[in-house]
Amino acid sequence: MTPSDVHQFDTFAIARADMGAATLPEPVIRRRRPMPYPNGWFALCYSDELKPGDVRIAPFMGHELIVYRTARGEAHAAEPYCPHLGAHLGHGGKVDGDHLVCPFHGLAFGPDGTCARAPGDRMPPRAALARWLTCERNGVVLVWRDSEDAQPDWEIDEVDTRGGFSSPKTTCDLFDGYVHDVGENSADVLHFAHLHGFTDTSMTHEVGQSSITFDMTGRFRGVLINMRFVNYGVGCVIGTSTAPSLGATVVTKVFTTPTAPLKWTLRVSNAVHVARVAALPRWLRTPINSVLVAFAHRWAIGVAKHDFPIWNHRNFIDHPKLMAGETSIAVYRRWMKRFYPE
Repeated sequence: MTPSDVHQFDTFAIARADMGAATLPEPVIRRRRPMPYPNGWFALCYSDELKPGDVRIAPFMGHELIVYRTARGEAHAAEPYCPHLGAHLGHGGKVDGDHLVCPFHGLAFGPDGTCARAPGDRMPPRAALARWLTCERNGVVLVWRDSEDAQPDWEIDEVDTRGGFSSPKTTCDLFDGYVHDVGENSADVLHFAHLHGFTDTSMTHEVGQSSITFDMTGRFRGVLINMRFVNYGVGCVIGTSTAPSLGATVVTKVFTTPTAPLKWTLRVSNAVHVARVAALPRWLRTPINSVLVAFAHRWAIGVAKHDFPIWNHRNFIDHPKLMAGETSIAVYRRWMKRFYPE
């Protein structure tokens, strides 16, 4: 029996071995169709993962980028290959002040990508490192991608979690499937009931050009929770969940980044604010908040984990047969299309 004869379930593997491969037809599997890479802002890493002087490799849309931080603290992203002779700057490249230095011949590239100096007294070649437009918002380093190289005409709002909030708790996971599934989840009011156990749910929406907002109310184990999900393109969802009876608010920042066809990265951070705790002196508030955010993060990720096998295995249906009460999904689908190249 060869490895190709073994299927996911032992009973099927045993049956196939007993009957012989020739007696069973090959299964017909409808393969998932990759979608074009979307346009917009996408996270390459958490800001605190990139210290001054760091050079990191970030998988992005079927290839790699390098992301580095200068001595002055500015984050930059660029193509990884030196335009001189093709050395990969993510393998041995170093930051010298504001310059990124190639490990092969010592050419130094400035923040604008131009070659600023060469070793010895040589004139720098007329070569430039291909840069990607970068910014930092909400605790991540973001890069702008547009299939036609258009400049950004929108941005992701900074959500302030100071003023009594805990420090954020973060995770990063890899998934198969479609990068917009998280955003579509925020529009799927019925799945909150069936998959996550919410009751008495209702949802409204507000459509903008580069953002779409879904407001949901529901009860989780009897506790009323008001939730707002603001989608910025298909790469960012900012969620705010408030439990009035507990005086508690959790801000969830979600960033999804396509890394390869049908592959994407999920970054989630949670910060918590409890009114009674926020009024305490800082020396007491900080340790209490660290306990509360650990609990809130564990709860939020625990709820989201019900979605993980769905995301990993679902297919994208161009024309879904929606049910009553799923208007928000139809609205999200129409809005989402503007970020995908034709």
